[in-house]
Amino acid sequence: MTALPVIPSLRGLLLTGARRTRHAVPKIITSVPALAAFLILAAATFLVISLGPFQRSPTSSSSSLFSGSGAACDLTRGQWVRDPAARPYYTNATCAFIEGYQNCMKHGRPSLEFLRWRWRSEGAGCGDGVPGRRFDAGRFLRLVRGKSILFVGDSLASSHVRSLVCTLSQVDGSPERSSSGGFERWRFPAHGFTVAFFWTPFQVRWRLTRGPPEPVGPDRQGEVFAGPSDLHLDEPDPRWAAAARDHDVVVMSASHWFARPAVYYRGGRVAGCHGCGAAALANATALIKPEQAQRAAFRTVLRALAGMEGFRGTAILRTVAPTHYENGGWFDGGECTATKPADPEDPVEIAEPEGEFYRAQVEEFAAAEEDARRNGVRLRLMDVTKMMLRRPDGHPDRYGHGAGEHEGFDIDCLHWCLPGPIDVWNDLLFQILAGR
Repeated sequence: MTALPVIPSLRGLLLTGARRTRHAVPKIITSVPALAAFLILAAATFLVISLGPFQRSPTSSSSSLFSGSGAACDLTRGQWVRDPAARPYYTNATCAFIEGYQNCMKHGRPSLEFLRWRWRSEGAGCGDGVPGRRFDAGRFLRLVRGKSILFVGDSLASSHVRSLVCTLSQVDGSPERSSSGGFERWRFPAHGFTVAFFWTPFQVRWRLTRGPPEPVGPDRQGEVFAGPSDLHLDEPDPRWAAAARDHDVVVMSASHWFARPAVYYRGGRVAGCHGCGAAALANATALIKPEQAQRAAFRTVLRALAGMEGFRGTAILRTVAPTHYENGGWFDGGECTATKPADPEDPVEIAEPEGEFYRAQVEEFAAAEEDARRNGVRLRLMDVTKMMLRRPDGHPDRYGHGAGEHEGFDIDCLHWCLPGPIDVWNDLLFQILAGR
């Protein structure tokens, strides 16, 4: 991902995410002995991290990874549990593919406590949900031998791709990376496995309203961010759609960009707009809310995958990963100061429009399932929304860039540190591909 240019005019950005007021922060330890013990433990943990290399824990056995009583395991139900022995699968020293805006270690994040939490599954059939359980990269590579996975989406999809590639590279060495036609690819030759990524913030056909006739790539996403863009809500982006048939698995995501200004088309004609200004209103253009446009776009791409001629693989929809801005948004003083996951006993709510984005994804997925089944396509939902809603501590905050650098935003409560909480998405991907 190319660094975003500074865009001073975007101080009214609407990406506000899951808001937490200061009084909603979990209570801290108040007894003196307990506080002293906690500080000693924290200091010891920091020294281990700072002075010694990260050590990998043994991987779990393949027979127990997703099974318990014999019932299907729902990995999305559970809670984040602190595990002092937890170690990341990779670091910025062992993987060269982490982008700057994800690289919290490189940019001096003062505490790595966010890496000490594991997702403990508590769904039916998940067994005892031991928090120290590890993703088995070797077994994943054996499962996908000779296959290919295409990720389609925005910078969060890019983060998932890099999380997966970095984790697998600790087992299969450094993959061969290449790029062409807007696609990034990583090939693991020992297993004949390829991971591909195509950047598109909307999934449907689009272009910059004041730009070239064709859509632009990630190197110009700063311009797309400023908008407006033309979105054809009833047409999949033909670039990834043409490539999807050549892959065994397609993972779709991306919702946040729909909050940006846009003009919407159906059947090649203007159907409405969002944030389009007085001129459009004077022409009686209908106002369409971002969540309505996002719903229409996902309806289009899911049904396209479900009925795509020549595609008989697995199509996966990853749900929206909430932002965690407090006291404002991206460019109006928002921040993310949490130092630990939300307490399991504390209710947390997803802010709008992200809540509506999530509901639309789930509903449109359900509507497309039957079509997919009739056409021999496995359509699966990767629901990460609830688990990520409870990780306000996992964002780069101000450590997504170095001192004096500014990649279009100062405080980042949208993306996630790598390594970090989204590494658990690989467990969910593994479960889906294993057919559990």
